[in-house]
Amino acid sequence: MYEWHWHIEWQTPYEFHGHAITKVIAEEKTPYQRALLVELARFGKALILDGKIQSSLADEFIYHEALVHPLLLSLNNPEKVLILGGGEGATLREVLKHKSVKSATMVDIDPVVIDFAKKYLPEWHQGSFDNPRSKLIIKDGYKFIKETKEVYDAIVIDLTDPIKDSPSQLLYTKEFYEDLKKITKGGIVTQATSPSFSLETFSIIYNTIRQVFKKVSAGIVYVPAFDGLWGFVYASDNVAPTELTKDEVNKRIKERIQGELKFYDGETHYTMFSIPKHIREVIEKEKRISTKENPVAVPA
Repeated sequence: MYEWHWHIEWQTPYEFHGHAITKVIAEEKTPYQRALLVELARFGKALILDGKIQSSLADEFIYHEALVHPLLLSLNNPEKVLILGGGEGATLREVLKHKSVKSATMVDIDPVVIDFAKKYLPEWHQGSFDNPRSKLIIKDGYKFIKETKEVYDAIVIDLTDPIKDSPSQLLYTKEFYEDLKKITKGGIVTQATSPSFSLETFSIIYNTIRQVFKKVSAGIVYVPAFDGLWGFVYASDNVAPTELTKDEVNKRIKERIQGELKFYDGETHYTMFSIPKHIREVIEKEKRISTKENPVAVPA
């Protein structure tokens, strides 16, 4: 028998995935969440926040490349990018691969997790916090958006899921997306939970954003460490990633991105936006929206 501890992650109230832990590397309790860094037998080093795997060394690039590049490549050479959340620094890393980006402002509520990432997650951030184009602001993203006078070419939303009564929950509402629209010239993208485990939440986020922006696209990828599909919603009044062909995606990657992409290219782009029929039918028929008075939440 192996002498391992186990990370048990509940994906719905009725099922869980068990990950064997071979080593606990670090742990921090912050005013907002519990951060745990472990070595998993299958996926290597992994960041766990409040009992949920945020990313693993083996496949974090799938999530972060899928989040960032379809939006930024659909825009006309974005220069000024805002990131909400993204504590590991990997989203910032991907944004900075775009040659056109002159400034990338990252706003995160939890300084302890940022310090945790700087110390223990160099494979994720790869020095992006120290890049001269980066600016880090420790602040509640909701308050930042209400108070900022800046206007951005793109906004990348890399927050924790909308768990009931969490700091992130109001950042998935119609009112919040309306505030975002006021401060972006290009478009936004948000992680939108798992179509595998919370299709209702995914579809409500998608439909909520459709009330605010003219062109809205849903994309999905499979992330092995999450044990399921993961969803993203991209939105703009002017462009959509779905309007790009495989060849155009590859051309823009070659011209506009500095550094290697492990996951995303023209072929991957096509598969991301080829939504299976059963998921497509649900999100297209969704009528509910997330509001400040009745915000969406993932199943407890």
